[in-house]
Amino acid sequence: MPRLALYTFGVLKDVMGSEILTDFVAMGPSVYREAGAADGFIAHAGAARPDLIGKTRFGEDFGPWGICVAPRFYPGPAKPREDTMITTLSLWRDIEAARRFSYGGLHRVALRRRSEWFQKPEWPGYVLWWVADDKVPTWTEGARKLEALDDDGPTNAGFNFATCFDSAGRKVESQHSTAAAL
Repeated sequence: MPRLALYTFGVLKDVMGSEILTDFVAMGPSVYREAGAADGFIAHAGAARPDLIGKTRFGEDFGPWGICVAPRFYPGPAKPREDTMITTLSLWRDIEAARRFSYGGLHRVALRRRSEWFQKPEWPGYVLWWVADDKVPTWTEGARKLEALDDDGPTNAGFNFATCFDSAGRKVESQHSTAAAL
């Protein structure tokens, strides 16, 4: 049965370890634990490299999830090992499970504070797509699908919660306005 991949991307206002990101970094482990316990959660790339939670991921190898790359929107770090990119890659049973986690619990609290920690993006902050049950999505796929979502809008190859597609590629009308409320 196909699974849903969720890739997120943002640019922080400063480097990890800076004072303005103290609360953000402190919330990270709790948000990951909550995701891991969420109904419909399958896996996330961070589990392949727990040593990198709250640290720089750019260029690191995550085994079957691939090398962590950035979409074209990222200008790159000003200095080596001081990047401000933050990205996640996870697998979910279905759209509703990913939506419940994304707009509920601690993640919702973090989303409400994103303007404190993140630069205002001129691109989508996330992309969803279906993958076969025997496939692990990669960072490169996520970055390319986010770029395509920015270029072409939602399609069955990459979409958002407002405009979803089922695993057969059919458009699904959203019944939720949670994303718009945040």
